Amino acid sequence: MTLSAREVSEMRFETPVVAVVMMMAGPAFAQQCNTGTSSIRGEVRDITGALIVGATVTVDDTASVRSNEMGRFESACVVDGSHSVRVEAAGFEAITEVARVTKEARPFVAKLKPSATMEVEAVDASGVDSEDVAGSKTLQANDLKQMADDPDEFARQLQVLAAAAGGAPGQAIITVDGFQNSGSIPPKSAIAFIRVNPDLFSSEYERPPYQGGRVEIFTRPGQSKLHGALFTTQSGASLNAKDPFALSRAAIGKQRYGFELSGPIRKNKADFSIALEHRQIDQFAVVNAVSLDAAGNDVNVIGNVATPQTLWEGSARLGWMPNAKNNLTATYSANVNSLHNVGVGGVVLQQAGYDSLQQEHALRFTNLQTLSARLVHESRVGYTWRTRDDAPQSNASSLVVAGAFTGGGATTQMLRSHQRDFEIDDDILYTRGKHSVKAGVQLLNSTLNDSLPTNFNGQYVFGGDAVGSTTISGLEQYRRALLGLQGGTPTLYTITAGTAAISLNQLRVVLYAQDQWKLRPRLSLSYGLRYAVQSSPTTLRNAGPRLGLAWSPDKAQRWVFHARTGLFFSPIETATVLEANRLNGIQQRQMQIYSPVYGQPITTGTATITTLRAPLPGLSQTPSLQSHVGVEHEFTGHWHAQANLYLVRGWDLLRSRNINAPLDGQPGGPRPLAPNTNIDQYQQTGIVHGNVMFLGVDQHSLRHVQIFAGYIRMDLRTNADAAGVYPQNSTSDIGETARPSWLATHHAIAFSNVTLPLGLALSTQFDAASGNPYNVTTGFDTNGDGVLNDRPRFATGAESTVYRTSFGSLTGAGAGRYIQRNAGTLPWNIHLDSNLSRSFALPHRDGGDATSLAVNVRSTNLLNHTNATAVGGVLGSPLFGRAYAADPGRRVEVGLRYSF
Repeated sequence: MTLSAREVSEMRFETPVVAVVMMMAGPAFAQQCNTGTSSIRGEVRDITGALIVGATVTVDDTASVRSNEMGRFESACVVDGSHSVRVEAAGFEAITEVARVTKEARPFVAKLKPSATMEVEAVDASGVDSEDVAGSKTLQANDLKQMADDPDEFARQLQVLAAAAGGAPGQAIITVDGFQNSGSIPPKSAIAFIRVNPDLFSSEYERPPYQGGRVEIFTRPGQSKLHGALFTTQSGASLNAKDPFALSRAAIGKQRYGFELSGPIRKNKADFSIALEHRQIDQFAVVNAVSLDAAGNDVNVIGNVATPQTLWEGSARLGWMPNAKNNLTATYSANVNSLHNVGVGGVVLQQAGYDSLQQEHALRFTNLQTLSARLVHESRVGYTWRTRDDAPQSNASSLVVAGAFTGGGATTQMLRSHQRDFEIDDDILYTRGKHSVKAGVQLLNSTLNDSLPTNFNGQYVFGGDAVGSTTISGLEQYRRALLGLQGGTPTLYTITAGTAAISLNQLRVVLYAQDQWKLRPRLSLSYGLRYAVQSSPTTLRNAGPRLGLAWSPDKAQRWVFHARTGLFFSPIETATVLEANRLNGIQQRQMQIYSPVYGQPITTGTATITTLRAPLPGLSQTPSLQSHVGVEHEFTGHWHAQANLYLVRGWDLLRSRNINAPLDGQPGGPRPLAPNTNIDQYQQTGIVHGNVMFLGVDQHSLRHVQIFAGYIRMDLRTNADAAGVYPQNSTSDIGETARPSWLATHHAIAFSNVTLPLGLALSTQFDAASGNPYNVTTGFDTNGDGVLNDRPRFATGAESTVYRTSFGSLTGAGAGRYIQRNAGTLPWNIHLDSNLSRSFALPHRDGGDATSLAVNVRSTNLLNHTNATAVGGVLGSPLFGRAYAADPGRRVEVGLRYSF
């Protein structure tokens, strides 16, 4: 639940919250109902008796209404008798009560108590708010019911919504119950509401919007009376479509079972809630590769490989209000996933997969203290432990035939990862006059104890070969190796040796302060400062100011203009530090052998190149400056539209470079620092710049239809996709600045909820995105820097091997100009998900609690569109320019939920 600054400013004595200003007025009262039916009328108040505006009231899990400006509501007509009424409001704990409905029934009065998570909002209920954010959205229980139950699909839908704030699709951070540390999504039945994209320009938040946005999940508290539910979801092969690249439909299915229970321990003092889910997902990966038969002929390898998952999710929550000034909660959540044949699919054969057991457990405590009518204090302490244990299907050397297939054993081998995170957050919220100040400290200590035998099994790479101006593909090179023909030497063999066990401890501490200042009823200013430090590596100079302004030119405030800017600092991630420490020459070192004998790589007498990671230089947290200008307008009929432009500029981004690459660009050439050694170093030489545009429209005041739609256009350029990405040439950045690999230039989204006749409810989630970029490479390492990312050149006409492509005439060896990085683009991805549901009130004894049975039919990828995820990018390979992997085809599942 959330507690706003405005709410605090309106508190009565010892009252944690009084009012929440949400949407427009509710329905008119005194509607006419047929004989034997009546409407449920009433009011929504807090525990002090203050009215709550905009609360959501749901009767028997059907269509909802909202309380009006007087806190009152009236439902649609229902049959006389007892009905289940659920009342929710942002900043309060939801309740479910039983209402006795007749023509003479007294008005229903719902009293909500505050939740244990506060949120800074406007000081004054009237006027503009500089914290309004483009693409912000709050998902209540009714919205959540319409979304996917499958954890992967549910996460994808949330990521789509988060992209509306101008961020990279699929990169949003997901947090639970106000904690800064990211966590697994809890069971959907345990979620009270979800807030997508709060004010990311507030100094409270770390990541700039362009990095993906933010999703904040808040779990459900206990109820004032004992309530629960049993539910199941079933799906079988007959309901599901064949996957795009499969030759036949696999035995795809899903079984999901669970229950939830919540209620009081002591009335108005303590409550509890528990939830448990089990999923058995019978899914398949489609292998779509090219290999060789016994005679050395090309043969397509296409087949369904079972990749089943067994998932357990559970949560328990205990709430306690020892007095009017303290609201304590304790939660425990667990997520245990057993996955099989991970990594298989596309060009990766089953033998190169691995099984993985992944667990996350989180124990968290929160205390919300109302110290006075102006001062609120919130403390959060969390301890999270995560484990991952991988078991490969094969211990053989990995075999990569560029652009054709990947076989042998998985390079991760027997990976063991154990991580412990300890988090403390302490915030205060102080309101006085036109100011609302929120300040706090955030501490996160991460301890990793891993065993990383990466590439201990060795790896052969057949990337193709260039002899003068003539080239052969990796598959042809592999064929010659098997048949003992000339030119059958692998491009490269690598193997890592050393100690697999490695540990790391990293501490991050943040101080922040943010003020929301209502200068005038139509002019609001927000400003703040965030200061962050971290260890491993130590960074100290990371002070980021934030500033926001909102102004409305008209008294009715139908037009509102926004402007924001902020300096952001992103910490050095533990994965980067761990990799630098792992391959440091003492812990582990990698050997590279060019042109080895296949099957006997070490004994060939070929010179061995040692690859190391240089110690981390004096790094700083990665800075970026992001600004936002926007306008929104309220049209007739409560249609709301907005247009927003984000300006992005980042520098000192992390990327990798071989600082000891051969000076003459030849594998055996002289090196500046040490002979026969690759020294890879993380450097802060990357940049990103560009803009993101978001256009949106929404309609939430209609009783039967709710719509949220938007269009995002991302125009960003960078030379540093990630910390582990290398330029193709260690001495040149020509052609490196390009679209980020995660960027979809065009992105359209549309979410809708429609109430149909016969009590049916239909929701749809539409997401269409132009394809992400992909790199076009030769598969060679012509310059000897140890990285197989060399790009082809445009043919000049003098080359003997030329490929006619959609990019033009390309060659793997020549003197022409190099093609740009990330020159390729995947096809459009189009997802349409839908959910059709109906809730039935079940007979029960008079005066008893209402029960209901909800039925739903849900479909993902309803259009059965081929959503390609990979296209062959190795020049001359058999899959070049062809899509060979895709998201699953249409999936359909049927669910039942019994609530009591």
